[in-house]
Amino acid sequence: MKYFELSKDREKAIQAASEAVRSGELVIFPTETVYGLFFSKEAQERAYRLKGRDLSKKCAYHVGSVESIYALAGSLDKEKRELMEKKLPGPYTFLVRDESGETIGIRYPAHPEACAFLLRAALPVYGTSANLSGQKSPGNAKETRDLWDDVAVVVDGGEVSGLASEVIDLTGPEPKIIRTR
Repeated sequence: MKYFELSKDREKAIQAASEAVRSGELVIFPTETVYGLFFSKEAQERAYRLKGRDLSKKCAYHVGSVESIYALAGSLDKEKRELMEKKLPGPYTFLVRDESGETIGIRYPAHPEACAFLLRAALPVYGTSANLSGQKSPGNAKETRDLWDDVAVVVDGGEVSGLASEVIDLTGPEPKIIRTR
């Protein structure tokens, strides 16, 4: 496992994290809300086993730009686009339908380094809180230690809020809040 302090090794941390995700490894990286466990589709089963997460529960895609949202999401009407663009980047996860009609979650964090990492990964990246399922969401890197033996990169970005993102469902006729902060 490689450990980086974001304040001291920003570029090295972002590069190592993006390379690890592209190589099918697991990464712990901060967002403005919680520390996330990030991974590619190929590493999803391993990430779920590590967390003790139910395989039937979906994880949201994490993106580093508005363009990335629209590359993943299917067509959205004007009102839903405006709502997303008004709130993002920020502490929100939006549920939308992709081109095949499947419901997916998309999160665009208001954390410049997380966005740089996600953009540099240059592939769809999944994320979930970097904790064991059922445990408190981590607000600092030390709170993610239970996972360190099985991740390739840990990036310590100091304290974050520790409050998970609000989840808003845009798959129906009207937006619906599924989880509040």
